[in-house]
Amino acid sequence: MKTSHKKITATSLIIGLLMLSGCSSGTPATATVPSQKYKTYETQYIQASYPQDWELIEEKDFPQGTPNSTIVIFKSNIKNELFLTNVNIAHSALPSTMDSVDYGKQVIANQKALLQNYNEISRNEIEIPISGQSQKVTFVVFEGKRSATDPVIRFAQLYAVKDTQAYILTAAMLPTEEASVQASAEDILKSLKIK
Repeated sequence: MKTSHKKITATSLIIGLLMLSGCSSGTPATATVPSQKYKTYETQYIQASYPQDWELIEEKDFPQGTPNSTIVIFKSNIKNELFLTNVNIAHSALPSTMDSVDYGKQVIANQKALLQNYNEISRNEIEIPISGQSQKVTFVVFEGKRSATDPVIRFAQLYAVKDTQAYILTAAMLPTEEASVQASAEDILKSLKIK
């Protein structure tokens, strides 16, 4: 089980770091995303809302090196010389059922081991629809970098499990990214619905 957690954790971080310009141009709360100015991405298993001015990248158009567990990537339209804010959704099958909050705790522990200068900024439990019922999931914001020469990246992640199917949504951005872009990226994560 630990190998599966490490694999999906590494996958999510790699997607965030792939968007470098050299590689490619508490208290439970219910998350809501306004329907105007947003589009819906939907498969038979999940649904998420994303800003209409963000680019949707599906499997056939993934950058080289994108891990197989990636379902979709959303890319901000705000260009930056160093880093392009993006969100990815990754999926993994777990060997046994697990609670979403417990899964989140395990993945966060792995993040601390994988990233240099790991700094957790916030961690909350929010509720999202899983099989039509509101369930608690973990939403965390942290910063870190993969290697000493990489820039510090701010990550926001949401961890959700339905039965043995685990999903990690990862937003990756520079810590200095515009507040509105950061909020849009976080809104994508919080809009997740698992069918």
